[in-house]
Amino acid sequence: QHDHSLKALTDAKDEAERANGAKSDFLAKMSHELRTPLSAVLGYSKILLEDAELRGRSEQIADLQKISVAGRHMLAMVDDILEIAKIEAGKLALHIEAVDVNGLLDEIEAVARPMAAKNINTLVVERGEALGTMRTDATRLRQTVLSLLSNAAKFTRNGTITISSKRIGGWIEIAVTDTGIGMSQEQLAQFANFTQADAKIAAVYGGTGLGLSLSQNLCRLMGGTLELDSDVDKGSRFVIHLP
Repeated sequence: QHDHSLKALTDAKDEAERANGAKSDFLAKMSHELRTPLSAVLGYSKILLEDAELRGRSEQIADLQKISVAGRHMLAMVDDILEIAKIEAGKLALHIEAVDVNGLLDEIEAVARPMAAKNINTLVVERGEALGTMRTDATRLRQTVLSLLSNAAKFTRNGTITISSKRIGGWIEIAVTDTGIGMSQEQLAQFANFTQADAKIAAVYGGTGLGLSLSQNLCRLMGGTLELDSDVDKGSRFVIHLP
């Protein structure tokens, strides 16, 4: 009886892994297929936009800009889906190197300041002592922090966004805190898998939750975690812990 149950569990696990692998392969192939026509849409809309600007056709410019913005947003979504599929399929390789944490924060701050200012937010950067260096994938860590900052900037208006960092033993902690709309306990539960919390929020602020899902997956891949704490109308705090 025990052997039979063990075999059934093993078979179910193998079947689930095969199904997950097939799903990841499908997503990867579909993402590649979608990129080609999307790139064409973006390319032609850029040509038409430049032509409309030269000819002073203001009534066409607004429509062409909407096509361009929608196309870029869709391309970003496709890229996120492709990255998640690669991680799930075990095909995303990290480039591990010695990274100067302060130097990385300088780069992130330079990109984050105009991002925060878009909704009239103030950016605060807090650095702990002796951050030193760490061995990680600098590109993926930068991508993760900037994704969280983009999310904070989107859900915060006339507020404060804070990047704080400190070294705790053999770990580096980087936190992104905002004074934005925050989330209820119900929404936090939905965000356990980092899905978009609310259709109304999505309509007002945009976003799909894919960026947060990718950030969580990248932190796991780098050997760490991504944690979230939030209160309605008080703000949210995302904390990255990496070895």
